[in-house]
Amino acid sequence: MSTTVRRLAFGSLVLAALLAGGGAARAQFVTGFSPNAGGFNPYLAQQQYMYNLNMARGASVNSMAYANPSLALPYAQPAYNPYLGYGVNPYTVPGAVGANPYTPYGGTASAYSPYSNPYTSAMTNPYMYNPYSGLYNSPGFTLMGSADVMRAYGSVINKQEEARISREKYYQEQVKTDKDKFDLRMYIKANTPSWTDQQLAAAKTTLKRIQGLSSPAEVSAGKSMNYLLDDVRKHRGKEFSFSKIDLPEDVLSHLNVTTNANGLGILRDSGKLNWPPVLAGLAGNNVRKEMDTRAQAVVQNAAKGTIDRNALNDLGMQIEQLRTQLLKKANDIPTQQYLDAKRFLNDLDDARAAVASGEAKAQFDFQNLVKEGKVNDVADLIKTMVDRGWRFAPATGTDEAAYRALHSALAAYDVALNSHTGE
Repeated sequence: MSTTVRRLAFGSLVLAALLAGGGAARAQFVTGFSPNAGGFNPYLAQQQYMYNLNMARGASVNSMAYANPSLALPYAQPAYNPYLGYGVNPYTVPGAVGANPYTPYGGTASAYSPYSNPYTSAMTNPYMYNPYSGLYNSPGFTLMGSADVMRAYGSVINKQEEARISREKYYQEQVKTDKDKFDLRMYIKANTPSWTDQQLAAAKTTLKRIQGLSSPAEVSAGKSMNYLLDDVRKHRGKEFSFSKIDLPEDVLSHLNVTTNANGLGILRDSGKLNWPPVLAGLAGNNVRKEMDTRAQAVVQNAAKGTIDRNALNDLGMQIEQLRTQLLKKANDIPTQQYLDAKRFLNDLDDARAAVASGEAKAQFDFQNLVKEGKVNDVADLIKTMVDRGWRFAPATGTDEAAYRALHSALAAYDVALNSHTGE
């Protein structure tokens, strides 16, 4: 068979198939579906569903293909799905054959479904139609706006009152804080020692130290005895029984008495000087005799109440000259001898200053009382010193032993006195 003949035969077959295509295509798809019986499911928008729908309406495959070429399926579909009811979607048609028992019909709760919502129906949910919902121009929306305004105003009022309450609490706490501050100040003031109390406490501490732990320098300078004397002076006029403490004449004769600071000291024996060997050699016989004569004359005039200023000045110049010579020989003189010579010159200069300031009379009066026997124990010494306003001047090099003995006697007397008075 020639090629032309074959082509004609194939075309005839195709034409015959097209002519018979409407019935054949309809036989391949489900045609008994009715949209009113089962409803319309918009979520099954697929070519098969649209094809079946149009076929149910009596449209032909050719007309559908002509109207919408995408609906012309290129393959045949089975006429029956064994998993579906005939022409029915069981999950979209409530109450139909093969329907989903868990889908409520018409908003009514299903007896088969414990999960159905009874509040989706107007019959079972009285709030389904909310009068406050709706369009913006509805009465419900207007009332809802008014309610919001009233609610906001109420919130502002409440916040203002809460702020006032907080402010009052702040004022109350401020008053409480001021009171606490005042109480604290009063507590500190009541428990803080005053300046007077501090001075009294310091005086008591110092007194205890002076009574038992005075340093040798304090004793030699007369400071310890003067401190004890001042403490006894506070109890003047008070009498108490106390064992008598005698003071030997060798102790009393080495005491230097003054009304101010400097005592006659080294010149108290009518101006006679006991020269250290080192200074006697440096000064020479002429200078030493001249200074002895001038010192005795100064003391004798002072006892009469006369002060020879020229003699005192000349004596002071001679003292300075001896200090210069002693300093030049410092490396050639043993240390202790150098210290004794320096101490002698310092004592002599202090005695000269005492005479110049009129302090010699107190020393002479004290020595006379000792010679008369009016001062022979600690009680007599204290009474005389307090009544006349005398004080102890610094000790000279030969007076330190007597000062230590006197300090012990005065300390014992003062401790007994304070014990008697309860202080």
